[in-house]
Amino acid sequence: MTLRHFDIAIIGSGIAGGALAVALKDSGLSVLLLDRRAGPLDTSRGDHIQPAMQPVLSRWGVLDRLMEAGAEQRAGTRWFDAEGAHIVTVPVPQRDDCAGAFLFLNHEKIGDILLATAEEAGVVNITGLSDWSLTRVTENWRVDWQADNQSASATCTLLVAADGTASTVRSRLKIGLDRHRYQYPIAVLYGRQQGVSHERTLDVYLAEERMVSLIPRTGGATKVGFPVSSEDISFWKTGSEEALLRRLAEWCPGIEFESLAFGAIYPPVSQQSEPYRGEGALVLIGDARHAMHPARSMGMNTCFRVADQLAASLGGLSSGFSEEELLPLLSEFETRFEQELIPRLSENHAAGLQMDTITGGGFVALKKQLQLAAGDERVLGGMALKAAGLTV
Repeated sequence: MTLRHFDIAIIGSGIAGGALAVALKDSGLSVLLLDRRAGPLDTSRGDHIQPAMQPVLSRWGVLDRLMEAGAEQRAGTRWFDAEGAHIVTVPVPQRDDCAGAFLFLNHEKIGDILLATAEEAGVVNITGLSDWSLTRVTENWRVDWQADNQSASATCTLLVAADGTASTVRSRLKIGLDRHRYQYPIAVLYGRQQGVSHERTLDVYLAEERMVSLIPRTGGATKVGFPVSSEDISFWKTGSEEALLRRLAEWCPGIEFESLAFGAIYPPVSQQSEPYRGEGALVLIGDARHAMHPARSMGMNTCFRVADQLAASLGGLSSGFSEEELLPLLSEFETRFEQELIPRLSENHAAGLQMDTITGGGFVALKKQLQLAAGDERVLGGMALKAAGLTV
């Protein structure tokens, strides 16, 4: 039996896998996407697109689609102290190499648009896998799977693992992993604030105990995220709306909600896998390679950045390329990853550690740093560049 051969097979069709498929859509390379998931992506995850990434999405041909799907703009990030007093607003840089605002759209809609764009360009997308296996054949990978009670197989020259934090590919190939589990899970609530300005901002409150983020959602909605103790989880899951509103009012003075409901609990992790060093051509991207704490909304944007860099690294290849042609390019890609992304991951981890507390004591040191930035345009400008996804 002759198996269909693809230049690239991507395991995982979430944001990372979908982004890479779209980034490769004009490359002339054949791409196969495989995923166990049959339904939409989790709506509670990252949904804000940095200004620096919007030119990339425009180049991929998806930015206009995001706008048509209802994406909205937001300005910078406002910081408040435990009394609700404004400390500083970190603006969006006004530069030619980035958009003038953040964009936000529900996570599952972003994923759907990436996949639809990729499929229209000829990417083969198969979901709902009940089982799959991976083996090495001569200078190729072979993937066998079952979906809809039918078995199928394909081979590929490059295998991309984009199958999430608990990557099956990484586990099966025994690729090393450096993981940090944060002490406190993140609770996510959904609500609708009263008196929301038409110019949306991401608002962070340095409450006495913990850091509370009020994150804009489309249609005037708000997502609220904060660390909680394990003992407190049941309160947030089962408490009445009145009880939730009362607790949140204690942390974010002056903020009122028309409605508020529990969304989800996430145990955040920070992890980095080692590059693949075994036989064959394989690379890990997305959470399989670099899971991040949600403190700075960098996870999805880092997926976009890595997908664009990997697609650029493969840009000189023609369909039917060999492992011999490919391996030096993957080595160069990993070198660039170390140089450009490891510092970003370290910065995100530091922010995650800063948020990982329910005894913050008002975050005295952070408050002083923010007050300093408020009075120093150079410091504030540096914070704005980092938030926008630009290099300081």
